[in-house]
Amino acid sequence: MMRISIGFGVVLAMLWSLAEAQVMSYGDDELKLQDKSRACFMVFAKLYDAYYFRSEDGGARCVKLDYLRAFDQDELIEATEKIFTKLHGEPVANRFADDLGRVAAAYQPVSPGTSYQYCVGGNGAGEMMRDGQVVVRLEDPDFSERMMNIWVIAEEGDGKPRWNFSRCPGTVF
Repeated sequence: MMRISIGFGVVLAMLWSLAEAQVMSYGDDELKLQDKSRACFMVFAKLYDAYYFRSEDGGARCVKLDYLRAFDQDELIEATEKIFTKLHGEPVANRFADDLGRVAAAYQPVSPGTSYQYCVGGNGAGEMMRDGQVVVRLEDPDFSERMMNIWVIAEEGDGKPRWNFSRCPGTVF
């Protein structure tokens, strides 16, 4: 009987932690997990696990990245600038050079287990957080949305993201 009670307690604890991971708070909004995926380079090099959260009305959205390998600051900056420019073109990247510089200055090296989160609030402003601490605020709604496009290019009709990175095949987590 004791073994059954302990086993039931472990199952409840696991279910509780799973339920906790499905919702996050951002400002005054409660965001629900819409999708998760694993980013890979060249199919086999695992980069990070990505989670997409959004409020019920879609006004507030967050991408949480849990890194699976180390990157130095220069690698993070180079990847951000390269993807931003590829998506939006060099004239737009030049127009937002100051904002991109603020993002670059906020980056710190990552190791496996480091978490970055990027959110766009209902007012259109963006915030980047590292391990839960805000490292940069971005007031321009146009730039904030374009930054979100680095990871999520659009939303499908059901609120699920259309990821803007190569996904690892067959990954379930």
